[in-house]
Amino acid sequence: MKSKYLILIAFLVLSCKSPEKNLYQFDPRTLKENKITLSEIADDITYIPLDNSMPMGLIYYPRYFVNNSIYLSTMNSGILVFDRKGKLIRKIGAFGRGPGEYTYCYYFTVDDKNETVYVLDSKIIKVYSKSGNFLRSFSLNENGSSFDAIEFSNSKLFLQNSIQYEDTRYEWIVLDTLGNLVKTKRRTDQPFSVNWSAGGGMYKLENRIYCWNPWRDTIFSILPDLSNEPSFLFAPWENRVPRSMITDISQFQTFNTPNSVFETNNYLLCGYTYNKKIGLALIDKKIKKSYLTYLEPGPHSYGTTLIGGIFNDFDAGVRFQPENYYEEKNREYIISLINPIDIKALVKTNEFKRSQPKYPEKKKELEQLATSLKETDNQILMIVKLKK
Repeated sequence: MKSKYLILIAFLVLSCKSPEKNLYQFDPRTLKENKITLSEIADDITYIPLDNSMPMGLIYYPRYFVNNSIYLSTMNSGILVFDRKGKLIRKIGAFGRGPGEYTYCYYFTVDDKNETVYVLDSKIIKVYSKSGNFLRSFSLNENGSSFDAIEFSNSKLFLQNSIQYEDTRYEWIVLDTLGNLVKTKRRTDQPFSVNWSAGGGMYKLENRIYCWNPWRDTIFSILPDLSNEPSFLFAPWENRVPRSMITDISQFQTFNTPNSVFETNNYLLCGYTYNKKIGLALIDKKIKKSYLTYLEPGPHSYGTTLIGGIFNDFDAGVRFQPENYYEEKNREYIISLINPIDIKALVKTNEFKRSQPKYPEKKKELEQLATSLKETDNQILMIVKLKK
């Protein structure tokens, strides 16, 4: 009888173990600098030069591909909408402090059915129709003092709170499209304050919203029923960003700080800084093999400000730095922005002229594109179609 109780207790102990123990842990110290080429993960690339009729400057995250349109938030002109050939077709709202205008548009999201646009303007969400007309706004004052990201899914708005402020009550909130509170995830840790910024983010994969934050070890996914579960972990160790004030801001470069995180069905992609290096890691989720490359600061003000990335053996073009993901017609795509000056400079090099890429016809197309560009043109979207 005693042995039966012991077996039962052992079973209960094992079954109560945290599921997080079996999750993948992202840890820069263990990543291997394996090489991978673009043709190993993709079967096509496309370049879309963006219309020069309106100045854009810096293009913020995120970037949305919805139906036949591309939605971008720009520093100089606000939220712009392009067709799939890069032609500007309309503008959403405008910068300003008047009725229906926004002061900030770093973070916005789009309803993937009717293309209603939701702009996170500090602590107010401003809502615009597909045609760009202002519809309404609602305040977030009761639900947080600052937010890092906004996403739309299943007719609901998901917002991630900035948790590096002592008065932040929630990790994330869910609203309906009129601003009514639907669900919250209350923070469970001890509040803290810091004197520097390191925001988190949200991304969408299939029918889930994922929340990541440099202050948290666990990356959660929010399911369609608004329950949540852990997805993977940032390895907890002493070089993670500290929850305290720092006197020497240069120390920040030594911390393990994720700055870009998203997933595809097969890969986890993470951009980060650690030990004064800028890393770009691609993790095969099935076999947990890592592919790592380091980036260097570039000379340009806008577009590709970092040099390096995944080796482009497709057309011998600029190395690929994955920045965003979208899915369309059962195919997956990852995108990046390229500065025209980078392409024009590259095709003039002896390295490019001697190169023998996997698809020589693509190399010729890239040369033709470079000839058509001016160095001062707006950025170019590089779209990579992933292999099935």
